[in-house]
Amino acid sequence: MMSFFIYFFIIVVGIVALICIVGLLLPNERTATSECYYNASPEKVYNALTNNVDCGYRSDLEKVVIIEENDGIEVWDEIAKNGSVIRFRTANKQPYSLYEFDIIRGNGFTGHWKGELKLTSTGGTHFTSTETIRIKNPFVKLLSYLFFDLEKFMHTYQNDLRVKLSEDIA
Repeated sequence: MMSFFIYFFIIVVGIVALICIVGLLLPNERTATSECYYNASPEKVYNALTNNVDCGYRSDLEKVVIIEENDGIEVWDEIAKNGSVIRFRTANKQPYSLYEFDIIRGNGFTGHWKGELKLTSTGGTHFTSTETIRIKNPFVKLLSYLFFDLEKFMHTYQNDLRVKLSEDIA
């Protein structure tokens, strides 16, 4: 009976070691970029992007709590419908063309988000967003590759924003 527990212990330690080794071999940074077009003007898109109070259109969020606001620079928490909380801080705002913020406290990660807006020939907006997350913990890093699809998250946000902009136009 004792040998069963020894084998079980060795297997568990081996699995944990394998997860740790794989996590250590993965890069600390993950970056995703997504582009889309909106019929709305860059001003309208920018105003929607930078309005952290109005998050009702976001399908993944329960609420946003503004922690601090000083001359257009905000610190806020986004509380997801699953209960996770991520804290952000405005990094750069250039009206109607650029919005950047830092992820200062996530669920085991930090990072940066950048949204660039360009006027199209039809008066709409070409929107490019780039998100970079940094993860040091090898276990969290491996889990992020397995269960956190950055591209899917970005597409969900862009589609939610499309719905918001359509409501504003109507």
